[in-house]
Amino acid sequence: MYLSLDVDVFDEKEDAVARWNGHCEFEDGSPPEMGRDFLDANDAVTWWRERGATRILVRLDFGKHLWAGAGPPPDVPSKLSVFDPNDPRGRPEGAAKTSKDRRRDFADVVSARRRAFTLDEGRRLTRRREAIHLSVTELAIRVGQSEQWLLDAESGKLSDEVKFSQWVDLVWATRPGWPGERRASKTQGASWVAHQGQYLREAEVLVNSVLGLYD
Repeated sequence: MYLSLDVDVFDEKEDAVARWNGHCEFEDGSPPEMGRDFLDANDAVTWWRERGATRILVRLDFGKHLWAGAGPPPDVPSKLSVFDPNDPRGRPEGAAKTSKDRRRDFADVVSARRRAFTLDEGRRLTRRREAIHLSVTELAIRVGQSEQWLLDAESGKLSDEVKFSQWVDLVWATRPGWPGERRASKTQGASWVAHQGQYLREAEVLVNSVLGLYD
């Protein structure tokens, strides 16, 4: 059976409880059996042993599994270390720390990814503006925003604050057919907020659809 720490990386509560759980696989092909949740890894190991499990593998962190089964570790996998019931990583305090570290690491990855998306979106907007030889001042006037607002949008600072309707306006304003195309269009505004640098592309798709153009 395999035992590991169940971490909800989306749980942002500081006091989120970390629990150990696992499942048992059978050689005869029977469906796997799911076990109970435990605050202490040693309690989980004891519970499974009492149920007759003899081959128990425990993963205390992102490293290799540890042997907690009956007798010495088998030859396969090689160099399998033995689970220590007193290992602080398996105790409630250690599990809570591991869980917190995983959530923090996940949040860092998500933040870096979102930053990369917003920077890409800003560069895409800059390329649109420069393709028709517009200055920051000229484009800002076209969309009724300040120069600083546009500079922030192009630098990726405003991606979470720019509404979808504003991205649509930016797409129209960076087309050679401005302002006639925009006046003749029947697109409607939207109020939701952009996330992860994806709505400039969606705005481009919308405008192209209105114009009968497709990528």
